[in-house]
Amino acid sequence: MLLGALCASLLLAAALAPLGAQEKPAADAQGLDVAEFTLDNGLRVLVVNRPGVPVVSSFVWYAVGAADEEPQKTGMAHFLEHMMFKGSSRYKKGDIDAITARNGGSNNAFTSNDYTAYFIDLPKSRYVEALKIEADRMRRLTLDQAEFDAEKKVVQSESDISADNPQSRLWERLDAELYGPLHPYAHPVLGWPQDVADTTRRDMRAFYDRHYHPNHATLILCGDITEKEARPVVTELFGPLARGPEMKRPAYSPVEFKGRRSFEVRSDAGVVQMARAYAGVPAGHADEPALDVLSMILGDGVTSRLYRHMVDETMQVNQIGAGNLTQMLGGIFYIWAELADGVERADAGAGIDGQIARLIKDGIKPAELERAKRLVVAQDVFGREKSSDIAQQLGAAQIVQGDWRAALRYPERIKQVTTDDVLRVAKKYLGEGHHVTGWLVPKLTESATGSGVEDARPQPLPVSRHVLENGAVVLLYARSGLPVVSASVGIRAGRATEPLGKSGLSSFGGGLLDTGTVRRDKLAIAEAIEGVGGQLSVGAGGGSLRVLSEHAALGLDLLADCLINPAFKPMEIELLRKQMLAAIESDKDETSAFARDAANAWLYGPDTALGAPAKGTVNSIKGITREDIVQWHKTWFRPDNAVIAVVGDFKESEMLALLRERFGAWKKPAEPLVHPRFEFKSPAAPSGTQALRFDSFDFSAVDRSKKRITIDHPEKDQVVVRLQCLGIRRDNPDYYALMVLDSVLGTSPGFTDRFSRKLRDDMGLAYSTYANIAGSSGLQEGAFLGYIGTRAENVETAIATMYGLIREIREQPVSDRELRDAKDYLKGSFVFSLESTGQLADLILNIERYQLGNDYLVRYAQAIEAVTADDITRVARKYLVPENMVEVLCGPVSRLSQGDEATPGGK
Repeated sequence: MLLGALCASLLLAAALAPLGAQEKPAADAQGLDVAEFTLDNGLRVLVVNRPGVPVVSSFVWYAVGAADEEPQKTGMAHFLEHMMFKGSSRYKKGDIDAITARNGGSNNAFTSNDYTAYFIDLPKSRYVEALKIEADRMRRLTLDQAEFDAEKKVVQSESDISADNPQSRLWERLDAELYGPLHPYAHPVLGWPQDVADTTRRDMRAFYDRHYHPNHATLILCGDITEKEARPVVTELFGPLARGPEMKRPAYSPVEFKGRRSFEVRSDAGVVQMARAYAGVPAGHADEPALDVLSMILGDGVTSRLYRHMVDETMQVNQIGAGNLTQMLGGIFYIWAELADGVERADAGAGIDGQIARLIKDGIKPAELERAKRLVVAQDVFGREKSSDIAQQLGAAQIVQGDWRAALRYPERIKQVTTDDVLRVAKKYLGEGHHVTGWLVPKLTESATGSGVEDARPQPLPVSRHVLENGAVVLLYARSGLPVVSASVGIRAGRATEPLGKSGLSSFGGGLLDTGTVRRDKLAIAEAIEGVGGQLSVGAGGGSLRVLSEHAALGLDLLADCLINPAFKPMEIELLRKQMLAAIESDKDETSAFARDAANAWLYGPDTALGAPAKGTVNSIKGITREDIVQWHKTWFRPDNAVIAVVGDFKESEMLALLRERFGAWKKPAEPLVHPRFEFKSPAAPSGTQALRFDSFDFSAVDRSKKRITIDHPEKDQVVVRLQCLGIRRDNPDYYALMVLDSVLGTSPGFTDRFSRKLRDDMGLAYSTYANIAGSSGLQEGAFLGYIGTRAENVETAIATMYGLIREIREQPVSDRELRDAKDYLKGSFVFSLESTGQLADLILNIERYQLGNDYLVRYAQAIEAVTADDITRVARKYLVPENMVEVLCGPVSRLSQGDEATPGGK
């Protein structure tokens, strides 16, 4: 049966199926039905049966990562990951992405120190295609020389992106300093640039032949599939592959780091950040659970000791956190912080040392321990909402710890942790003060160092809609299965509501909603939600909640309290003001942030709410008062501006009663609700160039009459390029035609769209490139964006090629194959957005917001299918007009060749 005929069935089956419909969780298996078998050639296979949503996630995990690389051959594992998509005996370059897309799936891969993993998510009826691909490229990779040379440029571009990010450099150096130069983790996963440049095809072939064999791999199939269905298919496809040599992986030896060491990484931002690393333990170590709990108590959220002391009490830092990273050959216990303006580094370090010393001296409270435990248990349940998440947990445990069951035993290990355990590991690993500290400092700062799916009849989603007396809209969708409830509350109070000169007001006000209400302070809110292992998030757009079903009443009470009754305490306002100013300062390191702000000013006008920076400016954030924030909240946070969507394991009548109790008393103001509406117009016939610099950039100075806006950031390696023009609102009847256009031109997975195929796959000009217009549409106009990040010497070629691709889709009809693939991808992939309760809550909220109707899932597939090649040509000519586009460039633009610009308008 063709995918087009299956789409309505897949969408409805996914949305209507009980979430994670399965037997009640067994104590030893955490509710997972896992079957394991091993082929004669050594391939380990796990089949996780999750009937319900008709999808299957197929993962192949190889026991090889950056730690397995030889000196002077670093980056090989990551480079090979790229080449695994460039051709094998049955699949030429581009076939994997094309097959995945036309079957409505997605694919990707990732490399770490310990492993390399490949995944393909497909509807159940198509999962065999994923197995055919993985079996073929496991031992039959072609490694064509021309493809190797082209992809090397892409890998080097990815390294450039990392090199341009000071935080990436900070963490790379931290690993190198802690582990020492001879440890397998001392070099970055991307490899040292010179090693990558020197890598040959012969080197790559030898690495592939040494590590890619069935007995070095684990195949995981997770979703609506059984062992009975999977075993014969897996045996047929993978069974003929020969067993490879026995694995020889690096051996674990404890990291013996003594003393204290520090270093600096320079940044263009004006804020100081620190990262401190203590030698920890490898994954599976007996002390791992206690260290995880210690990291939560010290630095996880606003209830943590470091946050309460250093952010709330002494105000030495704007942000702080801690974590415990465990890998196969070692681990790092880390603390990260962003210092408040004017705070000395020594004082911040002493503050952290003091809190660690206090914990070791006084121990921890039982309530702290229990909060951490409940958080882990709840996160484990939440982590079973998606098949792909389960496959990742099991696969990582199998490779890193040698046993996939370790992932299932982890919650129970956490439950066994005692206060004495936490105190013991704190003394053992942190108490002696042996650590490396890296400082990210401004460049001007003085150094401080000395099978098939049956068709389902089209029907609307079973969502009940209620309107409370105060005007709030309530949407309920009861699903049995996992004991999870998710809620999303939509409030229209974002950037469009900001008065002139008050840019950042909505972010400011939204960021204060959970910092205290008239009933609870910030700590009480955090303790309450963390105490039940829940997740609560609020902001200018409303809020979201995910809790275990038994805690739904508490979760909804907290969500309503934050949205309706914020206190806007002066102390919290000033704390957030400092954090927002620091974030604006940090953006000076981000070329993409400058380009985005310049583009928005050009598109919408710097004198409009959408044309000003979303984070605000230094002057606007400094000038916002408590009265501004209170008035913003009073104007927009009102019940007749709210949509409340709840999905999960509940009885509808009981949930409606809960919502009436918590949201029913919310008073509707007498003044009518009037939303701002803008009529934006593109600048007429822009021409010429405006040259700006990052260190003196002002969005209000952007000249909308200019065709090209350049922002020189001379010490960066890459130039960010944005081609943009005004787009559409979501209610535009051309929305679906533009979605298909986007898929063809610049948003399909892998390298199946024209931008990715030409600019990255064929020309090797960038690691990341894309184009879209429909995706940014909303209640206000979005924008077309053609994006690429590339080296300065490639900029003009890249821009000319981007214009060429735009002209091509305007002037020539798309092929039948492209059209069919785009439609199949858009319809088939939609099912993957319906797995979790949170995804469904967001979906039905947007259905209400844009008035799409409860039969949207059926009409979505129909609308996509109705798009023709002529429609794509028509909307391309209407909306993608090169003469109306701005070119925004940020990076080392002073290195660009003069007089060699792409012709304005792309002609």
